[in-house]
Amino acid sequence: MTDPLHGPHDARDGRIRILHVDDDRAFTDLVATYLERVDDAFSVRSETAADDALAALESEGGRIDCIVSDYDMPGTDGLELLETVRERDVDVPFVLFTGKGSEEIAREAISAGVTDYIQKEAGTDQYTVLANRVRNAVDQYRSKRALAASQDRLSRFIEQSPLGIIEYDESFEIVRVNPVAEEITGYDAEELIGGTWMPIVPENQRRHVAEIERGLLADRGGYRSVNDNVTRDGDRIRCAWHNQVVTDDDGEVIRIFSQFEDITEREARKRTLERTTAVLSTVFDTLPHGVLVEDADRCVLTVNDRLYELFGIDGDPEEAVGVDCEQFAIDVSDRFADPEGFVARLNEVIEAREAVYDERLALADGRTFRRTYRPIDLPEGEGHLWLYRVDEDEDAGE
Repeated sequence: MTDPLHGPHDARDGRIRILHVDDDRAFTDLVATYLERVDDAFSVRSETAADDALAALESEGGRIDCIVSDYDMPGTDGLELLETVRERDVDVPFVLFTGKGSEEIAREAISAGVTDYIQKEAGTDQYTVLANRVRNAVDQYRSKRALAASQDRLSRFIEQSPLGIIEYDESFEIVRVNPVAEEITGYDAEELIGGTWMPIVPENQRRHVAEIERGLLADRGGYRSVNDNVTRDGDRIRCAWHNQVVTDDDGEVIRIFSQFEDITEREARKRTLERTTAVLSTVFDTLPHGVLVEDADRCVLTVNDRLYELFGIDGDPEEAVGVDCEQFAIDVSDRFADPEGFVARLNEVIEAREAVYDERLALADGRTFRRTYRPIDLPEGEGHLWLYRVDEDEDAGE
């Protein structure tokens, strides 16, 4: 027979669920009363036989936080109960609370792995002692479980991270390497653990990395860096590093987590793009043609110096970026012999969206321009490219 439960259990609200096992029913009632009086977080379930206690463990579905058991009970003693409990993978604190005390039993209890050993005594003070021991045992157990859960989450994060991760201890010795770090460096974890970063840093970069290490150990810098690394096969790579320092309550560094990624290809693409941009910019600025590019909304994307020179416009071409192209055309239309026809023809070409080559335009001052149009595709949609140049045939005739 079992006593009714004394209250709902939820570890998050601080409740502590105790299973008390003793063959003396009157004593179990007394213990439950005093424990719940001493600590209102306690909820005690009492059983008078080991089999009933095991059944209670099964039915409670892992909600028991601590087992308090007598030693000398009919059929199964307290240490045999402990052995059975542990065989069932129940690792909650187990306190032996017994009236049969001796050094031999105490040694046997400790060897068996009891969490605590308390000898029953006369008076009510023993219940306060028991309550304190149970509270301490459960708090430590929960702290260990929370730490284990936190470490498990950290391990899962490290193992499953899309970035390479290397974990260092307080002396900057490698203690963990994740699979992505193995892939990037070419080293197996076993080859790096217990060592330093030296194998993955080229010789001419080691002084720089050593400075980063000193900054991290002092928690005063080195949290972000980009530097060269070397793989197990001797290939030179470029990596971006993001370092996180973990300190204890005294501010001492106890762990450094380095997350990194291989940016060799990204850096190469960046350099290629920068070179290409520089070349195109130079070509654009030195073209003998005036160039204007507009987007699908007919806003100026770019204009070169030569266009301003041809049209006799003062100012910086960069100031035209974002200007409405139709308004821009109206503003310069007075340079042409037929201003209205100049604007109308632009709109007509845009509407048709068909290429136009070397179209002749008569200017008000008697000169002639040649205009070429091409529809273009931009990353954000369609666009329009206009080229203007002085009529070379006219120049040749002169």
